[in-house]
Amino acid sequence: MEKLYLTEKDYIVIRGAAAAEAEIYAAQELAEYFRKITGRTLPVRTDEDAEGEYEIVVGRTNRNGMPVTEGLGEDGFVLRTVGEKLFLTGGSPRGTLYAVYEWLESRLGCRFYASDFEKIPQRDTVVLDPIDERQVPVFTVRNDFWSDYIRNPGFAAKRKMNGNKGPSLPAKFGGSMPWAGGGCHTIGELAGMTGNLTDRQPCLSDEAVYETVLGKVKKLLKDNPGARFISVSQNDSTDRGVGCQCEKCREVFRETGSYAGSFLRFVNRIADEIRDEYPDVMIHTFAYRYTRQAPKGVIPRPNVMVELCSIEACFRHPLAVCTTVGKDHAAADDFSKLIRDWSAICENLSVWDYTTDFANYNLTFPNFAVLRDNVRLFADNHVKYVFEQGAYQSRNGEFCELRGYLLAKLLWDPYMSDEEYARIVSEFFADFYGEGGEAIRQYADLSLAETKERHVSIYISLEDLYPNRIETRRADGELPDGLTADAIRSGSVDLSAYTEWFTAVKPHILLEKGTQLFRSALDAARDDAVRQNIERSMIQVGVLRSFWRYRVIESHRENLTKVLCGVLRVEPEDETVKIICDGALRSEEEAYVEENRRLQVNMMDLGVYFLTEGNSMKNRDVFRFQLPVTRW
Repeated sequence: MEKLYLTEKDYIVIRGAAAAEAEIYAAQELAEYFRKITGRTLPVRTDEDAEGEYEIVVGRTNRNGMPVTEGLGEDGFVLRTVGEKLFLTGGSPRGTLYAVYEWLESRLGCRFYASDFEKIPQRDTVVLDPIDERQVPVFTVRNDFWSDYIRNPGFAAKRKMNGNKGPSLPAKFGGSMPWAGGGCHTIGELAGMTGNLTDRQPCLSDEAVYETVLGKVKKLLKDNPGARFISVSQNDSTDRGVGCQCEKCREVFRETGSYAGSFLRFVNRIADEIRDEYPDVMIHTFAYRYTRQAPKGVIPRPNVMVELCSIEACFRHPLAVCTTVGKDHAAADDFSKLIRDWSAICENLSVWDYTTDFANYNLTFPNFAVLRDNVRLFADNHVKYVFEQGAYQSRNGEFCELRGYLLAKLLWDPYMSDEEYARIVSEFFADFYGEGGEAIRQYADLSLAETKERHVSIYISLEDLYPNRIETRRADGELPDGLTADAIRSGSVDLSAYTEWFTAVKPHILLEKGTQLFRSALDAARDDAVRQNIERSMIQVGVLRSFWRYRVIESHRENLTKVLCGVLRVEPEDETVKIICDGALRSEEEAYVEENRRLQVNMMDLGVYFLTEGNSMKNRDVFRFQLPVTRW
């Protein structure tokens, strides 16, 4: 087979004359990136032109040698050379777009790390070996629910993401699997409930509820032609929430051994009602919180998708081996058992996975080492749809780009070799952080080493994950010699000497070493784009420092209060103690607030708008004095 001399011969790009919008865009993208790489412009023409010898054929055309697309599904593709022609063909227009991006990555060396950061190699010549490659993704629907992927559909297409709970991605970017209505926690709205619906669930044994929900489902499907999914899923709940407790619902629970029994029977009825009129629509429902256990004797219909949520699990250790779960009703089941149980009865199984700390978006979340293990667990249990939820409202000041990139790779191929995965990780650090990549990788590795014995939830506090060290200096009650009540009351003594009289707060090692590592990375930065990447990821060190300084001030107040109470012989609640402490610590607290303000402005400038899932910093007046917003 012949090599392809793409820069030495007069190659052109060919697409179909009746090409879909995504195929047209794919041909344009190929030509544009080829120009960026080589400086050479490839003409883009249609298959109405006479067939030539040197062609890059994008999508379905009338050209001889077109690959067979049977078995590719909607997203699979073929990269193949026939003589001196190159064919980039998908099972659908979206698959063709993916074929082009795969070719640009695997053969020309492009890397699409973030919507605003790509690696485009510079080459004078492009000579390629023959290709005969076929790829079909392991998961039917892949949703990398991190901000960059949600807000930039063109970037999502480059990363081969086809999932979107809500409106479909634009046709230009291949579209996605569209939903009719909301993608989760829909039963309240469908049943006509109003107000705060958390921990409120309708009675699924009530025929009027069923008729109301069925009517709204049919209307949503009628109003959204082409929809592939519609969600009939329980309202949100806390870990103590349960479903309806009427006698009929409790009887179903006793019969099936799970609150999912009544919900699945309810959803199955709706699935049966709509199947004939909407044969391509899948009814989505949850195995979440109180419905997470698979029921006995109830099988989801073939047009029902059950989405199992990992919300109670530990995310520091692989889901397949760690049996630590949340409390109350969840304590009897670890995730590996749940997924096996659901896989045994569900033809269309989905997983809603969690990949950030929702209580502290900018806290280093040490789950890098388990991402591949967890996605493989999903694949091993025949999961078809995966939703990886991250910091979705905006970018965070942690490793959002790294985690999103790795998840996108894994959602396409969770079975890649160890060597391939290691290469992908190493490339990211080297390219995204430039010369500082090794130092930042050391920081990420240190976060893993420091948490290897900890179980990490998605709402873990900073104090639980990276606790500062408390150094004991004196026993309680050991007061300083020579300090008198008169001296204190006269204001003639420097009280700062006593702010660490009993204890001192020393920073966690991740802050100590992290500060050094990120500063060395910044010193090594060679261009503005890399420097911005480093600065955004360095926010996590700023958050550690803010928490440490917050605890230091608290500790100083505690120390000083004990000294004052001992010398003045008053109780801690005495107003004099508060007034003296306020005065002694005023400059320290003002410096803390000013440093927080600078950190916050930096976060805003770098596009990091959220502290937690529910706290935006877009209104600076509200949050300028409140970092941390809570006691972590």
